[in-house]
Amino acid sequence: MDQLVDYRRCSVEDINIPDGGFGEVLQSGKGIAGSNPFLLIKRYVKQEFKFMVHGARIPRDRKTIVLDMHHAWKRKALREKYDCSISSNLIEHSPNPIMLLLNFHYITKESGFQFHAIPHHAYTYDRYRVPTTLAHLIRDFENRADTSDQSHVEDYRQSAIEKDGWQRKFHEVYPLEYPFIHYHVFDEHNIKALFEYMFQDVTSDIYKTGRFSDNVVIARNVLNTDFEERYRNVLQEMTD
Repeated sequence: MDQLVDYRRCSVEDINIPDGGFGEVLQSGKGIAGSNPFLLIKRYVKQEFKFMVHGARIPRDRKTIVLDMHHAWKRKALREKYDCSISSNLIEHSPNPIMLLLNFHYITKESGFQFHAIPHHAYTYDRYRVPTTLAHLIRDFENRADTSDQSHVEDYRQSAIEKDGWQRKFHEVYPLEYPFIHYHVFDEHNIKALFEYMFQDVTSDIYKTGRFSDNVVIARNVLNTDFEERYRNVLQEMTD
């Protein structure tokens, strides 16, 4: 993402999501619920020690709000707070991408934008899997799929561990469960379909660098009227 976004003219607030996935709230940052400096320092020291032992796979949270983005709507102080929201290699870890994107919609001003980078399955260890259909993503949303969903585990295991082998060592340490697996598989076609299903103004492309390549998409943070009408009850629940 750093290759595409120049942050020098931005004021950035990092909502850190540890281990490439999600996690319950550990500590709310300044501006949401206040913070205890002693607890923050204690946490940072603990993180630095873990980093020394385990290396770069341990996230170091210096200035961040740590929360599960599926539940950002429960933080009323985040409503329409940001001009732009950005994620990188995140959405594929979600059991419910539509709900996740609605949370990004919730925290972003209606005049703002969402910008997301999502791995293209052909250039990752998902290459043996079939891209997820829009109908499947809609079904997961309507069925309120959550982190207990086990329906993608075997598909992921066969591709990432058995056939590709890239994640074999990783999963000797991390279990085959949320947030350590890719629940859904994306290419340029289902990315376009997903975002155009939800948002009014969408531009998408593929950014390729060596083996790993991302689908990149930018969307104006305005929901389609048909989507709003169909899921008015869900949107009402999120904004009440």
